[in-house]
Amino acid sequence: MDQFTSPQIGLALRRLRKKHNLTQKDLANGICSQAEISKIESGTHSPTVDLLYALSIRLQVPLTIFLNQSSTLETIKIIDDELLTKFQNKKYDEIFQTSKKHIASLDKSEELRSLYSFYFHLSAFRLNKIDYRTCIIELQRLSNNYVKLYYSPKMLFRIKSSIATIYQENNNFRHSLKTYEDLLSLSFDSEELLVEKIRLLYNISKILVSLTQYERALNYVEEGIYLSLRFKDMSLLGQLFYQKGYVLEMSKSSLYKIKDAYQKSYTLFDILGMEEYKNILTTNNKVKILPYDKE
Repeated sequence: MDQFTSPQIGLALRRLRKKHNLTQKDLANGICSQAEISKIESGTHSPTVDLLYALSIRLQVPLTIFLNQSSTLETIKIIDDELLTKFQNKKYDEIFQTSKKHIASLDKSEELRSLYSFYFHLSAFRLNKIDYRTCIIELQRLSNNYVKLYYSPKMLFRIKSSIATIYQENNNFRHSLKTYEDLLSLSFDSEELLVEKIRLLYNISKILVSLTQYERALNYVEEGIYLSLRFKDMSLLGQLFYQKGYVLEMSKSSLYKIKDAYQKSYTLFDILGMEEYKNILTTNNKVKILPYDKE
């Protein structure tokens, strides 16, 4: 029997289910098993045409909406990648003008408009057109909108992380910490979101160091290291070991433990060719490529 194979089908199904306030069990009742709904939503199983048709009836939407949403999500991803690249290159004015134009032309219910709104407010803040408090208020409204309309964990994560970063930049560490810790309640049920969780743990640890809460900072960074090793993700492992060394140093831990963490971070930076990070370690005498005394 024919099957829909787009990886976006599961995300579209989950969004529609959440929009109708249905549990996976509610949606599956009389159609298939809850486990099958879970597999479709996680992207590990492709639904048949008949199954997707039955689900569309339960959700009171046409079958084609799944395909339309898949196409829309791909378009959003392309635009997001373009805007993100410009943002990383600090082309704030270009982003601001482009976003402003599209916000005016798109319907309020469209997710693409919300994406442009995200970049619009961030670029406006970077251009000093709005202050940081106004930016945070607008981003909070936007996150509420995503919860109600789209159920997009990744985008919620990005919005909340941006809020936490802005708080941190303005030395409002306690609000930054609370925003970051609230994010831990999200469901990290995909490999992509797992990487974001590791980044989140790293950021929380940095905030806690600013608040001189070294024991808690160490706990978060240790969890980040554990997840990185468990799921074989090296993207932030060097930074995590560096952060561990720094936390141990600030808390006046043993010299052996401090050097061990810094040495591991240096090794990872060396493997990944991250010369700038290696230079920071050697310039500040954090690590020596020599045997060191044991505790």
